[in-house]
Amino acid sequence: MLSLHRFPLALALFLGANLLLAAPIASTGERLDETIERYRPLQCRESDSPLFQAKPNDVLQMQMIADFSHINTDTYSEESGGDSGILSYRDEEGRWRYLPVFIWDRGNSRRDFCEWVPLRILFQSPKLKEALEKRVAGSLPFQERMVAMYQALKKKQGSKRPSKGVPQKKGLFRNLGDDIKLVTHCGKSSWRHVGGETREEQEDRLLQEYYLYQVLGQMGSAIMKTRLAEITYRDPKGNPLITRKAFFREPRSRLAKRCGLSKRPYPGVPEKGFDETSWFQLELYNRFIYFRDYGRDGRNVNKLYRGDGWIIAGPYDFDLSGIIVPTYRPNSGTVEENLKNYFRPWVAYHDGDERALVQIHFMVENREKMRHVLDQSLLRKEKKEQMLHWFDSYMAELERFLERNRVLLPALAERLEKSH
Repeated sequence: MLSLHRFPLALALFLGANLLLAAPIASTGERLDETIERYRPLQCRESDSPLFQAKPNDVLQMQMIADFSHINTDTYSEESGGDSGILSYRDEEGRWRYLPVFIWDRGNSRRDFCEWVPLRILFQSPKLKEALEKRVAGSLPFQERMVAMYQALKKKQGSKRPSKGVPQKKGLFRNLGDDIKLVTHCGKSSWRHVGGETREEQEDRLLQEYYLYQVLGQMGSAIMKTRLAEITYRDPKGNPLITRKAFFREPRSRLAKRCGLSKRPYPGVPEKGFDETSWFQLELYNRFIYFRDYGRDGRNVNKLYRGDGWIIAGPYDFDLSGIIVPTYRPNSGTVEENLKNYFRPWVAYHDGDERALVQIHFMVENREKMRHVLDQSLLRKEKKEQMLHWFDSYMAELERFLERNRVLLPALAERLEKSH
């Protein structure tokens, strides 16, 4: 009789076989469900700020008073850039509300080349607001009230930027943190890829970028919320300078919070780099909207941190999308040329890829909601038709991918279709 002690390999094989026989074997369905769960798009909850609870075409009526001549020209100055200001908006009951803020320039290319720079708006203390309202007592007409509050604010703190803002606990801007970014119409520009020579061209570009956020936002993933506004900018004397559309963009900290993530690395947790499923999602979204100005170096990528050290990637800043500016150098010509030469080959490269099948399946599942945003948009007829053409042709490519992969990955494709 052979002793198993003399044959450790035989013992291991014997015990391993019995353990396998005793262990429950996962069903094919369970393994497919695990694959779907591993690769499905990240889902974030809705914003809890009233600012971002509006429909895509709800336009917030606003007024802002500040020294915009100074703000638009004195860029990059930490000491003298920006100005105190009063922001006002109509609430749900049609009444004007006033907020003391500090406004200054931000951005990269737009900051350098735009007549109207993108803005950062720092919220100030509700106690300061109460103090200003006491100084401006009485029932002054709207314009006079704004001027009086602005003058009182300037007298109190001048043009010095506060060291920090104050998160709002009430009103439209609550649950956003202490500041928010505003994407402006840019105006005339010394760089042809941003802005525009006419009001029509400037508004086209701004709305196209806004609706790209709204289209991707229908996926419920790590995309910043946006809110459209029409703003009358006033000089320090209250004279109207210009009225143009703009849009607010959700702070990265609030995006991170509603996605269950952090905007900063967790202390003591080593960074592991980008989660590859998240990076594929970012690639899919960016390639779908013909946006090529991004990279693993963090360029135009929101880096959101998970507790296990992996980084979740979120796309943003789409003003140089090839849909809007096909002549921008990193782009590859028209929407049709990009479809043929870049998007279609990239999609086909992922045939047989389980992660791609799961991600693209969920994107196609949301196509009606995404298309509805464009179909009902405030875009001019010509631009609406252009964007619908882009959407339909690129979405058709994703649908063809699903058809091919029903043959290549039949079990997973069937499971995905039955999961809805």
